[in-house]
Amino acid sequence: WGYRSMTTVKGLFTAGDGVGASGHKFSSGSHAEGRIAAKGMVKFVLDNKDWTPELDTPVEELVEEIYKPVRNFLEHKDYTTAIDVNPHYITPKMLQFRLQKIMDEYVGGVATWYRTNAKMMEVAEAKLEMLKEDAEKMRAKDLHELLRAWENYHRILAAEAHMKHIQFREESRYPGFYYRMDFNFIDDENWKCFVNSVYDKKTKKWTVFKRAHVDLVDKSQSYNN
Repeated sequence: WGYRSMTTVKGLFTAGDGVGASGHKFSSGSHAEGRIAAKGMVKFVLDNKDWTPELDTPVEELVEEIYKPVRNFLEHKDYTTAIDVNPHYITPKMLQFRLQKIMDEYVGGVATWYRTNAKMMEVAEAKLEMLKEDAEKMRAKDLHELLRAWENYHRILAAEAHMKHIQFREESRYPGFYYRMDFNFIDDENWKCFVNSVYDKKTKKWTVFKRAHVDLVDKSQSYNN
Protein backbone atom coordinates (compact mmCIF):
# COMPACT_ATOMS: atom_id res chain seq x y z
CA TRP A 1 0.00 0.00 0.00
CA GLY A 2 2.88 2.32 -0.71
CA TYR A 3 6.37 2.78 0.66
CA ARG A 4 7.24 0.79 3.76
CA SER A 5 7.04 2.91 6.93
CA MET A 6 5.78 6.05 5.16
CA THR A 7 2.96 7.83 6.99
CA THR A 8 -0.12 9.41 5.42
CA VAL A 9 2.04 12.53 5.01
CA LYS A 10 3.88 12.13 1.72
CA GLY A 11 7.61 11.74 2.29
CA LEU A 12 7.35 11.43 6.09
CA PHE A 13 8.60 8.10 7.43
CA THR A 14 8.48 6.75 10.97
CA ALA A 15 9.56 3.82 13.11
CA GLY A 16 9.35 2.56 16.69
CA ASP A 17 6.66 4.27 18.78
CA GLY A 18 5.80 6.46 15.79
CA VAL A 19 4.39 3.45 13.95
CA GLY A 20 1.68 2.91 16.54
CA ALA A 21 0.27 -0.38 17.85
CA SER A 22 1.82 -1.12 21.25
CA GLY A 23 3.38 1.82 23.02
CA HIS A 24 5.94 -0.47 24.69
CA LYS A 25 8.39 -0.81 21.83
CA PHE A 26 11.79 -2.24 22.69
CA SER A 27 15.00 -0.68 21.40
CA SER A 28 15.93 -3.78 19.38
CA GLY A 29 12.64 -3.79 17.46
CA SER A 30 12.70 -0.01 17.04
CA HIS A 31 16.24 -0.30 15.63
CA ALA A 32 15.08 -2.94 13.14
CA GLU A 33 12.08 -0.79 12.16
CA GLY A 34 14.43 2.16 11.70
CA ARG A 35 16.59 0.20 9.26
CA ILE A 36 13.50 -0.92 7.34
CA ALA A 37 12.18 2.66 7.26
CA ALA A 38 15.55 3.90 5.99
CA LYS A 39 15.36 1.49 3.06
CA GLY A 40 11.85 2.76 2.31
CA MET A 41 13.17 6.34 2.39
CA VAL A 42 15.93 5.53 -0.10
CA LYS A 43 13.43 3.91 -2.47
CA PHE A 44 11.10 6.92 -2.15
CA VAL A 45 13.93 9.38 -2.91
CA LEU A 46 15.09 7.39 -5.94
CA ASP A 47 11.52 7.18 -7.26
CA ASN A 48 10.78 10.89 -6.67
CA LYS A 49 13.92 12.71 -7.80
CA ASP A 50 11.93 15.65 -9.19
CA TRP A 51 9.71 16.13 -6.13
CA THR A 52 10.36 19.53 -4.53
CA PRO A 53 8.25 20.03 -1.39
CA GLU A 54 8.07 23.56 0.01
CA LEU A 55 8.25 24.61 3.64
CA ASP A 56 5.09 26.21 5.06
CA THR A 57 7.16 28.21 7.56
CA PRO A 58 9.77 30.87 6.76
CA VAL A 59 13.34 29.60 7.16
CA GLU A 60 14.15 32.36 9.67
CA GLU A 61 11.35 31.17 11.97
CA LEU A 62 12.55 27.57 11.75
CA VAL A 63 16.13 28.57 12.58
CA GLU A 64 14.87 30.54 15.59
CA GLU A 65 12.81 27.56 16.77
CA ILE A 66 15.53 24.96 16.22
CA TYR A 67 18.26 26.88 18.04
CA LYS A 68 16.11 28.22 20.90
CA PRO A 69 17.60 25.72 23.41
CA VAL A 70 21.09 26.99 22.52
CA ARG A 71 20.02 30.58 23.11
CA ASN A 72 18.40 29.60 26.41
CA PHE A 73 21.79 28.31 27.54
CA LEU A 74 23.92 31.17 26.25
CA GLU A 75 21.65 33.84 27.73
CA HIS A 76 21.45 32.32 31.22
CA LYS A 77 24.53 30.11 31.75
CA ASP A 78 26.33 32.72 33.89
CA TYR A 79 23.41 33.17 36.30
CA THR A 80 24.79 30.37 38.53
CA THR A 81 28.22 28.88 39.14
CA ALA A 82 26.94 25.36 38.36
CA ILE A 83 25.60 25.32 34.80
CA ASP A 84 23.35 22.31 35.44
CA VAL A 85 21.51 24.10 38.27
CA ASN A 86 19.73 27.16 36.93
CA PRO A 87 16.21 28.56 37.46
CA HIS A 88 16.09 29.84 33.88
CA TYR A 89 16.41 26.53 32.03
CA ILE A 90 16.08 22.76 32.35
CA THR A 91 18.49 20.19 30.93
CA PRO A 92 17.16 17.74 28.33
CA LYS A 93 18.06 14.83 30.62
CA MET A 94 15.98 16.19 33.51
CA LEU A 95 13.02 16.92 31.24
CA GLN A 96 13.19 13.38 29.90
CA PHE A 97 13.06 12.03 33.47
CA ARG A 98 9.93 14.09 34.12
CA LEU A 99 8.23 12.79 30.98
CA GLN A 100 9.11 9.21 31.91
CA LYS A 101 7.70 9.71 35.42
CA ILE A 102 4.40 11.11 34.10
CA MET A 103 3.87 8.24 31.66
CA ASP A 104 5.01 5.60 34.14
CA GLU A 105 2.80 6.71 37.02
CA TYR A 106 -0.35 7.88 35.20
CA VAL A 107 -0.54 6.20 31.78
CA GLY A 108 -0.20 2.53 32.61
CA GLY A 109 3.49 2.12 33.34
CA VAL A 110 5.29 -0.42 35.51
CA ALA A 111 4.91 1.79 38.61
CA THR A 112 1.17 1.01 38.66
CA TRP A 113 1.52 -2.52 37.25
CA TYR A 114 0.34 -1.23 33.85
CA ARG A 115 -2.96 0.04 35.26
CA THR A 116 -4.62 3.37 34.53
CA ASN A 117 -8.07 4.96 34.38
CA ALA A 118 -9.80 8.10 33.11
CA LYS A 119 -8.99 10.18 36.20
CA MET A 120 -5.30 9.26 36.10
CA MET A 121 -5.11 10.25 32.44
CA GLU A 122 -6.77 13.59 33.20
CA VAL A 123 -3.89 14.21 35.60
CA ALA A 124 -1.43 13.06 32.92
CA GLU A 125 -2.96 15.53 30.43
CA ALA A 126 -2.49 18.42 32.84
CA LYS A 127 1.08 17.40 33.64
CA LEU A 128 1.95 17.01 29.95
CA GLU A 129 0.64 20.51 29.27
CA MET A 130 2.85 21.84 32.06
CA LEU A 131 5.78 19.84 30.69
CA LYS A 132 5.28 21.35 27.23
CA GLU A 133 5.46 24.82 28.76
CA ASP A 134 8.65 23.92 30.61
CA ALA A 135 10.09 22.34 27.46
CA GLU A 136 10.23 25.85 25.99
CA LYS A 137 12.98 26.47 28.56
CA MET A 138 15.14 23.49 27.66
CA ARG A 139 18.80 24.29 27.27
CA ALA A 140 21.43 22.96 24.88
CA LYS A 141 25.06 23.53 25.86
CA ASP A 142 26.33 21.67 22.78
CA LEU A 143 25.10 19.93 19.63
CA HIS A 144 24.50 16.67 21.50
CA GLU A 145 22.14 18.38 23.94
CA LEU A 146 20.42 20.15 21.05
CA LEU A 147 19.75 16.73 19.53
CA ARG A 148 18.45 15.50 22.90
CA ALA A 149 16.24 18.58 23.28
CA TRP A 150 14.55 17.93 19.95
CA GLU A 151 14.28 14.25 20.75
CA ASN A 152 12.32 15.32 23.85
CA TYR A 153 9.96 17.54 21.83
CA HIS A 154 9.19 14.53 19.65
CA ARG A 155 8.92 12.20 22.67
CA ILE A 156 6.31 14.48 24.24
CA LEU A 157 4.17 14.31 21.08
CA ALA A 158 4.54 10.51 20.90
CA ALA A 159 3.68 10.18 24.60
CA GLU A 160 0.65 12.45 24.24
CA ALA A 161 -0.61 10.44 21.25
CA HIS A 162 -0.15 7.20 23.21
CA MET A 163 -2.12 8.62 26.14
CA LYS A 164 -4.91 9.93 23.88
CA HIS A 165 -5.38 6.50 22.31
CA ILE A 166 -5.56 4.72 25.67
CA GLN A 167 -8.01 7.39 26.84
CA PHE A 168 -10.19 6.88 23.75
CA ARG A 169 -10.19 3.07 23.76
CA GLU A 170 -12.46 2.26 26.71
CA GLU A 171 -11.45 -1.35 27.20
CA SER A 172 -8.42 -3.49 28.11
CA ARG A 173 -7.06 -5.36 25.10
CA TYR A 174 -3.37 -5.70 25.96
CA PRO A 175 -2.84 -7.78 29.13
CA GLY A 176 0.66 -7.05 30.41
CA PHE A 177 0.79 -3.76 28.48
CA TYR A 178 -1.96 -1.71 30.09
CA TYR A 179 -5.27 -2.18 31.89
CA ARG A 180 -8.08 0.38 31.92
CA MET A 181 -9.22 -0.36 35.47
CA ASP A 182 -12.47 1.52 34.80
CA PHE A 183 -13.08 -0.63 31.68
CA ASN A 184 -11.33 -3.86 32.59
CA PHE A 185 -12.71 -6.05 29.80
CA ILE A 186 -12.42 -6.70 26.07
CA ASP A 187 -15.31 -5.20 24.10
CA ASP A 188 -15.21 -6.77 20.63
CA GLU A 189 -18.66 -5.48 19.68
CA ASN A 190 -17.68 -1.82 19.92
CA TRP A 191 -13.91 -1.90 19.82
CA LYS A 192 -12.78 -4.50 17.29
CA CYS A 193 -11.33 -1.67 15.26
CA PHE A 194 -8.24 0.43 14.75
CA VAL A 195 -7.88 3.73 16.59
CA ASN A 196 -6.22 6.52 14.60
CA SER A 197 -5.57 10.15 15.40
CA VAL A 198 -4.74 13.45 13.74
CA TYR A 199 -2.80 16.29 15.37
CA ASP A 200 -3.53 19.85 14.26
CA LYS A 201 -0.30 21.79 14.73
CA LYS A 202 -2.11 25.13 14.50
CA THR A 203 -4.70 24.48 17.20
CA LYS A 204 -2.47 21.92 18.99
CA LYS A 205 -5.51 19.67 19.38
CA TRP A 206 -5.91 15.92 18.79
CA THR A 207 -8.78 14.25 16.93
CA VAL A 208 -9.11 10.54 17.73
CA PHE A 209 -11.38 8.24 15.73
CA LYS A 210 -12.10 4.63 14.77
CA ARG A 211 -11.17 2.81 11.59
CA ALA A 212 -12.74 -0.50 10.59
CA HIS A 213 -10.84 -3.70 11.32
CA VAL A 214 -10.97 -6.01 8.31
CA ASP A 215 -9.57 -9.54 8.52
CA LEU A 216 -7.36 -10.38 5.56
CA VAL A 217 -7.79 -14.05 6.51
CA ASP A 218 -11.17 -15.43 7.57
CA LYS A 219 -10.57 -16.30 11.23
CA SER A 220 -13.90 -18.08 11.49
CA GLN A 221 -12.37 -21.02 9.67
CA SER A 222 -10.63 -23.59 11.84
CA TYR A 223 -7.35 -25.11 10.76
CA ASN A 224 -6.05 -28.49 11.83
CA ASN A 225 -2.40 -29.46 11.71
